[in-house]
Amino acid sequence: MADDTRSPAMLAEVDRLVAELDAPQLGRRNAAERQLIEMGLPIAPFLPKDSDALAPEPRMRLNRVRKQLKPVVKTDAVPITANDIRLGDAKTLGAALEAISRDSGLEFKHPLDENKPISPFDSPLPFWHALDYVLDEAGLDIDYYGGDAGVVSLQPRQEGRPSRVDTAAYAGIYRLEPTIVTSRRVLRRSDLSGLSVEIELAWKPGVTPIGVSLPLDRLSAKLDDGQTIKAQGDYGNIDVSTGREIPSSTLQFSLQLPAGSPTKLTTLAGQIRSMLPGQSHRFDFPLKTISATQNSGAVTVQLEDVRKNGELHEVRLGIEFQSAGQAMESHRGFLLDNPVFVTDAAKNRQEHLGYQLYRQTATGIGISYLFDIGDNAEGTVLTYETPTAVVENEIDFVIQDILLP
Repeated sequence: MADDTRSPAMLAEVDRLVAELDAPQLGRRNAAERQLIEMGLPIAPFLPKDSDALAPEPRMRLNRVRKQLKPVVKTDAVPITANDIRLGDAKTLGAALEAISRDSGLEFKHPLDENKPISPFDSPLPFWHALDYVLDEAGLDIDYYGGDAGVVSLQPRQEGRPSRVDTAAYAGIYRLEPTIVTSRRVLRRSDLSGLSVEIELAWKPGVTPIGVSLPLDRLSAKLDDGQTIKAQGDYGNIDVSTGREIPSSTLQFSLQLPAGSPTKLTTLAGQIRSMLPGQSHRFDFPLKTISATQNSGAVTVQLEDVRKNGELHEVRLGIEFQSAGQAMESHRGFLLDNPVFVTDAAKNRQEHLGYQLYRQTATGIGISYLFDIGDNAEGTVLTYETPTAVVENEIDFVIQDILLP
């Protein structure tokens, strides 16, 4: 797509986001406001004029957008990072979660009264630290299996559960917390003896890292008696499977069994290597525009073909990445996980009924989607959303004060 800041595509995107300012979910309203601000000054001519005809909340949000518009900065190659959250003078659970939602684009569901009091915390905090602080104040925990896209489910905390802030380590978009420590002494095979530390690794919901691994040669621990121990086998990686639906995984660190009687690991240090997706872009193709190509950042998407497949329509897309590197060689799966749907002339949305990969190259894929759109595809638009860059990321972590059995 040509870089035309007054293009019809920009007008359509602004109209979509303005409509989202009146969405029923708070998280969607906050996300739309934030995205309009990030688009910068070029959108100013496309914003609706201030008018009493506008609903009160969209009108208030549009006024905030106009005041905060700044010259746009290209961010296609910049990975999404952990947001800084400012809780301000929030004195209730509802106000604190609204502040986090405003700055992160996420929505929360929980079983408590919104007016439950919490202590204000005015200094900016990274996303995970801010959320943990609020959950500690309210006696809540995260239910990773109860949420949805853009929605974080919270649940009452189990009795005896220690402070989330005190037990966690924060590293960029990641949160690490030790959950189980066991030691094993094998009397006949001392080389099989060891110390096992189970870690819950979570990443910021809505930002799914690609190809996460933790190199064993970077893993080390110090004990309160001065000893230093390493991983059992200091080569290879711990590979982590990531997905959009559940933003966490459980890891097992196998360490050397320490001598003597230490009582805790004072530090457990390592490194997380991953590829982080950049800003997502929405590609819209009327189904009648076969062979149409659009570009954004390092991505080129082409509508290659639309054909009948029995009673369904098969839509073929080609996706190419410039300088794809490891992201394409080992992790094509994230492209298959991207949102894709069609919208008919009446603006009814329909998800695909299945897909098939029909081409793989060093730089891209060809993928076909099935839709039930009847005999006539006139007026139907296909939408495909994907990050426009994938950036390699390395970040160190240190977990402190892990009690030993």
